[in-house]
Amino acid sequence: MRSATQCSRCDGFPANTTNSANSNHCSCSVGFFLNSAVNLEMLQRVWFKQSVEAHPLSADYRETLGIFTDRYNAELSGNMALPPTKALLCLPCPPNLVCAGNMNPPVSTALLFSARNITSLFYGVLPVGAGSTKWWVQCPMVRNGQPTLSSNRHSLGMSSCFRTSDLWSPQKTLLPALPFTSFPALLLINNSNTSVITAIVNGDQDTYLNRIHATWRKTPSMQLLPNSVFGDARWLVSLEMHNVHVVGRFSEVLALKQDELMHMLAEIDQSTGVAFSVLIPLLWACAVRTYTPIEMAEPVFIVPGVVHSVITQGIAVRTITAVMKILQLTGPIPRHIFQLSSGQMAGATSSQSAYANPFFYTHNNLCDSYYNSDDTYAGCSTPFAATLLSTYTSNELRQIQLSPLETSMIARSNSLQQILHVGRTVLSLSTAFACPKNMLTERVFGTTSVVATESFRCRSCSDSQFWNINKCYECDTALDACEQYSSDMRSRPCSWTHDLQCEAAPQNA
Repeated sequence: MRSATQCSRCDGFPANTTNSANSNHCSCSVGFFLNSAVNLEMLQRVWFKQSVEAHPLSADYRETLGIFTDRYNAELSGNMALPPTKALLCLPCPPNLVCAGNMNPPVSTALLFSARNITSLFYGVLPVGAGSTKWWVQCPMVRNGQPTLSSNRHSLGMSSCFRTSDLWSPQKTLLPALPFTSFPALLLINNSNTSVITAIVNGDQDTYLNRIHATWRKTPSMQLLPNSVFGDARWLVSLEMHNVHVVGRFSEVLALKQDELMHMLAEIDQSTGVAFSVLIPLLWACAVRTYTPIEMAEPVFIVPGVVHSVITQGIAVRTITAVMKILQLTGPIPRHIFQLSSGQMAGATSSQSAYANPFFYTHNNLCDSYYNSDDTYAGCSTPFAATLLSTYTSNELRQIQLSPLETSMIARSNSLQQILHVGRTVLSLSTAFACPKNMLTERVFGTTSVVATESFRCRSCSDSQFWNINKCYECDTALDACEQYSSDMRSRPCSWTHDLQCEAAPQNA
């Protein structure tokens, strides 16, 4: 970025992100920031003030943050020692932050919401590269959760909207290891085509990143299905989507179509979260189809979190057709499935059936509290094996008139779900599992038409509390106490798993 004629582009981001055409200087487009020393120092300050990473249910934020820092570790490590001839880069705006472009540093969404006196809980739709708060939408209606007391915990993904969840028995399908990923996706690979399988087994990074758009943070799970399932033997590969790279593939059109896209998604979504959950997985499937011939590997995207029902499937297919039209995505429409079906929750207690229009959200990539004594999530050796479901509702439902194409898409999705045994096994409320890491366990007593029931509900601490040694304690709410004590200190505010902490300021940010 030192030259007026040569501007470096972000690796993997084909959009005009690092320079303005025919200008006499280089600048970053909206949704990106220059990794100069001063901007990196301000980014570190913003990250210190974030308190969303420790939310017990925000696995999608933690995974996205990990993918982002892995991808741009060198560019985020500081530019103090770079030689004068070394070009700076425009990097995509980090998760949970907003970047105004040009030379501006990332800004916390919580700060922007606070300035507008917004206290309702919002969640982010775009994992990276957000250029405005338009990419955050209001959480759905959760009647059994605690009220939001603080506006500093807006986060990515609908999982952050929930504070309470119920324990259910484990999932049993042909889908391998989906509960252990934050952004699950599937590849169907014919057994006769071994090139992609070989590349996955050998950890070929070009294949991971540019052909199947997966992250090697988690090893894909592969299962060879016999001829009786699909008519011919196929590999079923479950992987962790590289959502950061996916956004890069579509960064230019997403920036150009932001207003139209978000207006359309809000109209279709009806406060269910389905439409916003479909966006990135759909783009993943389109990206894989663009860079990998379908005869080599067919992508099947999964609607993350949201549980299948008559309502959610209609919203999903309408979102698919609308997004592909607005973004002008050509080619065959990718196949999709849901991870769970609402029909599997037939044994719901009165606390669930009291909802007028109940929806379920399944939380993935959680950590088992019994086998992982460390308070952090980074060293989780044993994932949470049960099913954790949150219940919510909407007062904005209206009928969607589906086109013949959308009706056929639902039929294809339902057929694939049946093949993979989604919905075959009925889940039951469980008392056999402890709640995931950093969540309280509450007993819930209810009744069915036949017998009295007992189950466990898992709850996070409230916004004004933090988790410590299996209890919730009140937070120290001071924001800059450490800075006032010493200019070399930074205040890390109270989060779900720790009180206010003082830490040394980074020396080379």
